[in-house]
Amino acid sequence: MKRFHQQDVSMRAPSRRMWQRSFIILVLIALCFALVCGRLAILQLSEHEKWQTLASEQQLSDSVISDKRGTIYDRNGVVLAQSVEVATVIMMPSEIPDDAARQTICEELPPLLGINAEKLKKQTQKVGSRYEVVKSKIGNEERTAFIAWVKKHGFTGVFRVIQDYKREYPNGSTLSCVLGFTGTDNTGLEGLEAKYNTLLAGKAGRVITTKNGWGDAFPNDIQYETTVDAEEGESLYLTIDVTVQKIVEKYLEIAVAETGAANRATAIVMDVRTDEVLAMATKGDYDLNAPRVLQNPDTTAQIALLSGDEQSSALLTALQKQWKNKAVSEFYEPGSVFKIFTASAALQEGLISETSHFFCNGTYTMAGVRTMKCHVYPRSHGDQSLAEAISHSCNPAFMKIGSLLGTALFPRYHEAFGFTAPTGIDMLGEARVTASLYHTASAITAVDVATSSIGQTFKVTPIQMITGVCAVASDGNLRTPYVAARSVAADGTETVLNKPTVVRRVIAAETASRMCAMLEGVVDGGGAKNAYIAGYRVAGKTGTSEKTDQAAAANGRKNAVASFCGFAPANDPRVAVIVMIDEPQTQIRYGGTLAAPVAQKILADVLPHLGVQPQYTEDQLKTLQCTVPDVIGKTVSAAQTALTAAGLRYRVAGGGTVTAQTPSAGTLMQKDGTVVLYTEEQPTEQVNVPHTVGKPLSEANRLLTDAGLNVRIIGWTGEVGDRNTGGQAVVAEQSILENNTVDKGTVVEIRLIYTDAIE
Repeated sequence: MKRFHQQDVSMRAPSRRMWQRSFIILVLIALCFALVCGRLAILQLSEHEKWQTLASEQQLSDSVISDKRGTIYDRNGVVLAQSVEVATVIMMPSEIPDDAARQTICEELPPLLGINAEKLKKQTQKVGSRYEVVKSKIGNEERTAFIAWVKKHGFTGVFRVIQDYKREYPNGSTLSCVLGFTGTDNTGLEGLEAKYNTLLAGKAGRVITTKNGWGDAFPNDIQYETTVDAEEGESLYLTIDVTVQKIVEKYLEIAVAETGAANRATAIVMDVRTDEVLAMATKGDYDLNAPRVLQNPDTTAQIALLSGDEQSSALLTALQKQWKNKAVSEFYEPGSVFKIFTASAALQEGLISETSHFFCNGTYTMAGVRTMKCHVYPRSHGDQSLAEAISHSCNPAFMKIGSLLGTALFPRYHEAFGFTAPTGIDMLGEARVTASLYHTASAITAVDVATSSIGQTFKVTPIQMITGVCAVASDGNLRTPYVAARSVAADGTETVLNKPTVVRRVIAAETASRMCAMLEGVVDGGGAKNAYIAGYRVAGKTGTSEKTDQAAAANGRKNAVASFCGFAPANDPRVAVIVMIDEPQTQIRYGGTLAAPVAQKILADVLPHLGVQPQYTEDQLKTLQCTVPDVIGKTVSAAQTALTAAGLRYRVAGGGTVTAQTPSAGTLMQKDGTVVLYTEEQPTEQVNVPHTVGKPLSEANRLLTDAGLNVRIIGWTGEVGDRNTGGQAVVAEQSILENNTVDKGTVVEIRLIYTDAIE
């Protein structure tokens, strides 16, 4: 019975509980299977690239071959920026054999490579890492020493040296605010390096080597290595002429030092016919090879007194200021330079002509506003022609001209000359022009026109100003300025990046020609006499503007901007120049006194360099310089004949043969100058050079000639009109300093400057 009972129990159907357990087990099995299938699907369909990459990284060693950044050249092929080969040291901590080797590395490598010992120690302890950058961009000498050290200790499996490139600027600070610089990864960060980064940057290469299961490379005789060559970037050819650039920077740097310009200074030289930028400079600037080093010692000292975040913030602000390209990124009130455009607009509209006359009693009155004064007040200019009004920079005359244009025409020409929009120059950082910077056509009033007509109550950038002046100088056509002309790929393929482009015609060619003639008079005896160059017909206009939006200093004066903008030759314009000195600290701050002399020096050097030949007037020919002939070894009689033929005088004692002469052969001096001849009967005579700086021309000339020295005068020497501002020619520089002892007859060059109070 019992056995029967047991069989009966075993033969019973599964209970509900058993069925439930079985179902649960089946569901769990099915769920696990589904999860496995789902995961496989994810791995194969959506994550296959990730795992393929991980597998490749486990099986392959991938090293980067740095690309070579393209070279930047000036218009004549002079290198301005280039990439030089350097190296990067890579350490594989996983391959350091033992603690003794690790200690050797930590002790000997820091002084060898000049790296931080603590940082290196931490890197050596990353035993699972195969890629730690020890030092980047080391030079050949350092690289050679490092390789020798590695071989000495048998660390060839621990370190690798990877080819890299470093950006180098052969000319130091030259063109710094235009070129800009690159970061440690060779990416352009500022200037043209950033603007044309995509073009200049090449494409990095790779070396891929197969590894075994232990992560070691296979033997070199098994070809499991693939190399993807790096691609070199394209080279860039600029419109810049580095010779012109260095001329501009030389004189601008001197001006900043002499005037104490608190907010730096800038200058631009452009080809009038194409609007190609030949030079663009800002001083103070920085060394391209050390861009993060402050160049201003006063600023450096002030920042050193700070600490923490305050110091870091001040340093960054100072660096950003010295990197900033003032020529395209900063606004200023142009002052009287803008009168060029007021006169051009009225002349084009037929509202004025060369026969127009304007009376100045020292003030200009408009209903509802306080009386506005001429810059010569309480004096006045009286009756004057249009050309005289431009030359005198007469404020009442130009307010009258502005009133003739009115609220309809003035804003139309303001826009047409390009002052309501950026120029479009191919540079990063050109300032954005907003309606708050000028008087819009819908809101301008008669008073706004009056003040704007003399260059006040609105702002422009230096690049806008010189672009507008180029329009007047080039038959009335406004063009887009540019600095990059073309690029050249590694295979020689050339691409034109920019070319002369006319935006619009602003004034007729005839109007432009008439304006050029009147602007020449501003330099030839007018308010811009300090820009005069004998033999070259220079045209232009000076400007002086106070920074009315700033608080006055303790002495009651506001900061000012002194500027000059002009071109030459006036009858066939080739080159335009603008000089802007921001916040000069001198007592006299007029554009004619500070900026025009800088422009004169720039043009005097640049025009001959560009092949522009001088054209002398009859008056200039009378004092034209000549070259002293070589008369040593000749008889006194023969020497006298040669000097007379050259248009020179002579002084000699005794007879016989000439054994010495002063000035020496080849010296440039003015005609009618005196050459002192020495013979065996007369020893060389020495004289002391007198002090002439700051003295009137007549007194300086007397002092030098009385000392037996020859004088060569640089600057305008004509007569000053009675109604001008009473300025007189004084000596600004003399080529040989006072109290120096020189041979009698030596040529001393003196540079004149007029201290006219002309805005």
